[in-house]
Amino acid sequence: MNSFDPDEQAPYVEPDEDAGIQLDHDLVAIDVERALGLLATITHDLPGGGEVREAQRQMVRSVAQSFSSHRHTIIEAGTGVGKSLAYLVPAVMTGQRVVIATATKNLQDQLAQKDAPMVSAHASRTKVAVLKGKNNYLCRNRVAAVGGGAQMSFDDGSEVPRGVADQMRRILKWANETTTGDRDELTFEIDQRAWRGLSVTPQECLERSRCPQGQSCFAELAKDRANESSLLIVNTHLYAAHLASGAMLLPAHDFVVFDEAHEVLDIFASLLGTSLNASRLRVLSGSARPLLGADFAEVCLDLMNAADRLAATLQLQFERNEMTGLDEDSRRELSRAGELVVRIVEALRALEPADPESAARKIRALGPGVHLMNDLDRVATIRDGELLYLSKRDREVDIEVSLVDVGPRLHEELWSSLTAVLTSATIPDNLAKNLGLEGDCDIERFESPFDYKNNSLLYVPDSFPSRNADGAEAAIIEELVELITAAGGRTLALFTNRSVMNRVADAVQPRLETPVLVQGTFSRQRIISEFRDDPEASLFAVTSFWQGIDVPGHSLSLVTIDRLPFAVPNDPLAEARRSRSDKPFYEVDLPRAAMLLAQGVGRLIRSSTDRGVVAVLDTRLAEASYKSALFKRLPPMKRTRDKSQVHAFLKELRQ
Repeated sequence: MNSFDPDEQAPYVEPDEDAGIQLDHDLVAIDVERALGLLATITHDLPGGGEVREAQRQMVRSVAQSFSSHRHTIIEAGTGVGKSLAYLVPAVMTGQRVVIATATKNLQDQLAQKDAPMVSAHASRTKVAVLKGKNNYLCRNRVAAVGGGAQMSFDDGSEVPRGVADQMRRILKWANETTTGDRDELTFEIDQRAWRGLSVTPQECLERSRCPQGQSCFAELAKDRANESSLLIVNTHLYAAHLASGAMLLPAHDFVVFDEAHEVLDIFASLLGTSLNASRLRVLSGSARPLLGADFAEVCLDLMNAADRLAATLQLQFERNEMTGLDEDSRRELSRAGELVVRIVEALRALEPADPESAARKIRALGPGVHLMNDLDRVATIRDGELLYLSKRDREVDIEVSLVDVGPRLHEELWSSLTAVLTSATIPDNLAKNLGLEGDCDIERFESPFDYKNNSLLYVPDSFPSRNADGAEAAIIEELVELITAAGGRTLALFTNRSVMNRVADAVQPRLETPVLVQGTFSRQRIISEFRDDPEASLFAVTSFWQGIDVPGHSLSLVTIDRLPFAVPNDPLAEARRSRSDKPFYEVDLPRAAMLLAQGVGRLIRSSTDRGVVAVLDTRLAEASYKSALFKRLPPMKRTRDKSQVHAFLKELRQ
């Protein structure tokens, strides 16, 4: 997974005379008063003159102290503290490269397009860069092959479906306009097959030195900007992949800030493991067969058949609810597939391509083949502290290998080599312990400055069916129609399940006079922009929209949550963590649900003038014995179960 060699040392950034830093070898001494002065200047220049937030000033002090003392710090900063500026200001004053890692692309985009440029405009010699995983960038070499008249087909020779081909043509047109090649610039929802045909994974990449388009490669140019940066913005998934690769993906740095730090545990647990499914076997078979010719046609066909048998055995095991480990049939098919993969990889290595295009196709087949071979070996030899389990995201069952406890590995390989600030609006009580930082970090909490008691209302319906009862979904539909009508749209409806979201949206939309947007119908950026710009729109969403989305003002007066976000009972990784705890519900399930609930609730009040309602359509929040633990994590909102009070408040907001 070595996509590029990092710098041995970060490039020297000459400190500004007014920057308030002193450099003495590894010592960074940030002048806190000058940092606060820089913060004041930046906030003063905000539209409307900004505002002084004492909690934000306190957080600047805390982050500056962390960087200066090389002491890890975990900071819970309530909504409205302004944590982005509170860590960006000390970051630019270190005189060294600081990496900012976010769990969601929503926040990554906000930092890259708004917050970091605003800070760098007031701090001379600060260079901001964004780096994403290689397959987030358009591949100019593949564009040249398709745009140069080559038949529009996949590497296995199969014809591109008409709808996918139409999307690829739209992307090819965009390729002549974009300066970054960043997939997130596209304004339409992309079929994965279309993007797959015009991008490469790190394993498929020819690398700059061997690629005809290497000097203008979007991914390579992004790397160049990263190497020159003093503020580098990435997502936490890429940072975890960086650690998994032996620190080969990002340029050298001594400081990192993990925003949305409550997600770090699960992201690192996953990325330090691996994932495998039958589709990867089929892809290797399909891409290798045209290259290896008739001599290996039967071997490639055998691998395709082995993939089908493996998919079938995994599906049967999944249907039996045997979620951890592999049964005898799956192990047998996996072993047979592994033997075939080794034969194909060896044949690809020995292949002598006849022309540059064949050489490129060889690399696009060989790289993933070697990666697949290593993952097959990893799956066959599970180590202590790892868990092998099955999951199903789309139609196919995946084999997942995750770390049950990431703390020891992070303690040994990450925390000992740099200084980290971890921050979020909600920090689970056991985060330091789970990340291997217990006793090795400071923990700070800064309360939100917003007036929740007067500006917000928390509503749980009375006499409402439990979430698993017959009629629960119908009740949610009726409640949403009434609430959204009372609010005049202006609603973010959050769900824990995509299928439920789609069914409810289909039922609610025809009964409303205001527009409804549904996650997945447009690109993330476009759907957020449309939601912000249309004061009567409602947005139905799951996953990343529970956090990282920022819609202040009258466009958002109502947040609804369909159920408490507990992990599903048969989640193998959660079950493995439960097995290590004396109080599994209170140490594993409840902290996670409380944190996610607080994140969802936090979408409502985003400025001091915002007002609105959060409706949680799950009576457990009002009636369960553990409700106090959930309320402890929520803002101090007024609470009610009276629907008429909620409707009156929403109608007042409309006026």
